[in-house]
Amino acid sequence: MSTCEEAADTESNASGSTENRDIEVGRVYEATIEKLVYGGDGLARIGTHAVFVPLAAPGDRASVRIVHLARNYARAQIEQIIAPSPFRRNPPCPHFGDCGGCQLQHIDYPAQIAAKREFLRESLRRIAKIEYEEEIEVITAAEFEYRSRAEVKISRIGDSDTRIGFYRIGSHDVCEVKSCPILLPAANRELGRLHDEKELLPKDATRVYITAGDDGVLVTPGTGDGARQAQYDALGTARQRISGVDYEFGVRSFFQVNRLLVEKLVNAAIADRRGRLALDLYAGVGLFTLQLARRFDQVYSVEGNHIAASHGVRNLRANGIANVRYEATSVEAWLKHRAPQTGRPDFVLLDPPRAGAGAVTIERIAAIAPDSIGYVSCDPATLARDLKILLDRGYFLRSLTVLDMFPQTFHLETVAHFEKRKTER
Repeated sequence: MSTCEEAADTESNASGSTENRDIEVGRVYEATIEKLVYGGDGLARIGTHAVFVPLAAPGDRASVRIVHLARNYARAQIEQIIAPSPFRRNPPCPHFGDCGGCQLQHIDYPAQIAAKREFLRESLRRIAKIEYEEEIEVITAAEFEYRSRAEVKISRIGDSDTRIGFYRIGSHDVCEVKSCPILLPAANRELGRLHDEKELLPKDATRVYITAGDDGVLVTPGTGDGARQAQYDALGTARQRISGVDYEFGVRSFFQVNRLLVEKLVNAAIADRRGRLALDLYAGVGLFTLQLARRFDQVYSVEGNHIAASHGVRNLRANGIANVRYEATSVEAWLKHRAPQTGRPDFVLLDPPRAGAGAVTIERIAAIAPDSIGYVSCDPATLARDLKILLDRGYFLRSLTVLDMFPQTFHLETVAHFEKRKTER
């Protein structure tokens, strides 16, 4: 289900409407943008219908043209701003609205933060059926010049026209971008250099991976769909020092991109947890594993991607850490076959991909009955889905923290902490 369809389910249920008979594709209507929804669009109502409008700001009064009509929602584009929102600003990037990398540059930063807090509350309300009334802390850093990694696209038309940049909104056409305001300055300089020295790019390159470490920037041309992780990682290793620990990661290995907030993410995820045994699930190259090793007697680190796990093992050796066991297998399989042999953990930390952990994995985590669980999520909808299962299995939600790891976009990172109810221990 798309972001619009998910949001539309809520809005149409609220209004009692599931049909769009009163609006037509191609017609222009006046509308007021009520709020932002996850995905970055503004939500308006035309009659009883939910209408999603890209590049809108909460409070905008605008003329909008209907461009798509579905069963329970419509999409529109702005024809004219009649009265601008007080939160609207001039986007600093000249490519905003064409390049698909950012969705929120036209909205001032405090309003972006407020919207992301509400994205999380709405997912909890809609999916987990929870009205979360507690304060949700949002941790921020600079809203620009934060991103340490980028996948730059290359398009060639004939022998003379080479375009370097990022995909346009809703397409695979390349929008030429010579400077990106969300990249770290060192990474942005390499983006500019690609334009100045196009002749150095391999003729078959379809993308370039820019990866900024603390000691320099890797620039790695790639071809095809970019799936050959081992080949690309062999071409270079980036390094960052985080909270007193040295990390290495490959060009295609997952690693958090916001260099300014990664230490705060680690602190929020682990918090004050200490004890005998901890599990780090979906461990990647060991961002959390190496920090957990300083607080727990024994750590099991589980990562299904063998290349990422090999980076993690090297990170352990480089830092002289001996109380961690890396397991290069799927989390679901490890919980089924290995977890029963390790004993009950004091703390389980999981950082799954956007699809979340899923019911089977969450049920297996609950079955080993850790005292506390930390869940790092990059998607509020899948977090809410998994959270509901934990609440039904004897855990209570101790805290929620949002980290704005991706300013100028609709994305957010959430850290949820759960504790076992005392009657369940």
